[in-house]
Amino acid sequence: MTRPLLLDLTGAPQDMATLVMALQVPDMLAPLLVTTGGDGARQAHRAAELARMVLQKAGRADIPVHGGSGLPLFAVDDVWAPAGAAPSGEAAGLPAVAMIRHAMAHPAGSVSICCTGALTNLALALLQEPRLATHLHGVVILADAGRGEGAGPDANIHADPEAAAIVLASGVPVTVLPRGCVARVTADGIWMEEVEALAGRGCAGGMVHDLLRGAGAQAVPMAPAVAIISLLCPQLFAGYMARLGVECRGELTRGTLVPVGSGENNIAPNAFILHRVNVGACREVARDLLLHAAGVV
Repeated sequence: MTRPLLLDLTGAPQDMATLVMALQVPDMLAPLLVTTGGDGARQAHRAAELARMVLQKAGRADIPVHGGSGLPLFAVDDVWAPAGAAPSGEAAGLPAVAMIRHAMAHPAGSVSICCTGALTNLALALLQEPRLATHLHGVVILADAGRGEGAGPDANIHADPEAAAIVLASGVPVTVLPRGCVARVTADGIWMEEVEALAGRGCAGGMVHDLLRGAGAQAVPMAPAVAIISLLCPQLFAGYMARLGVECRGELTRGTLVPVGSGENNIAPNAFILHRVNVGACREVARDLLLHAAGVV
């Protein structure tokens, strides 16, 4: 069955690679919409420009792209914030409106969402239209859900803790992909050599190869791509159910995902936390999807 898919991305090269991969299996995933976020409006709209470029090169300019405001739902002092105007005349809430329109055009429980940054766009959509939750099959997020005293804030959650709290309380099934779980899934030198044939071909896969080359790291983390792979190949992962809350008030712990209660307390879980991944198989799937983009396989 083909799964309708919404992608909420940042402008990182890995996110653009994820977009390319999501386009390669139309019999399994059908991307409907790309929304973007970032640290401020400039980053959010730069991400939207990159996504449009990738879609154009991939021959999928029909997929709409909406850049967010780059602002959290609330300021730290509890002042409502999303009214800030975004560049190019795009309203701050436009990604949320687009999410609602595209998801609710599909049957209940059918649409998946992958969020690689802060959860602002999705939270705003859920606030505007609570019925959206019933149309979602689930959301995959990148966030550290630590256990024990050493756990600290996660960058994506810390960027907008209130948004994360809204998503976790919405009833939408949430899959949490901790960075520590996928740290070894990287685009290292060997992996890059395997897809080097893509460079210079003028295709989307080749552009992604060049972007990853320009990321400036010996081994580029591929966590966003793993989020897509978790939808395509769930058998490569293992995890556990948990009830998660978000610390929104603590001065030092704001943005931390924390366990709430336990099985003994009869508290229903609201998240599936991945804790084990087949690293080699994930790297092979990512490579094959990019090679497919170039017509190599």
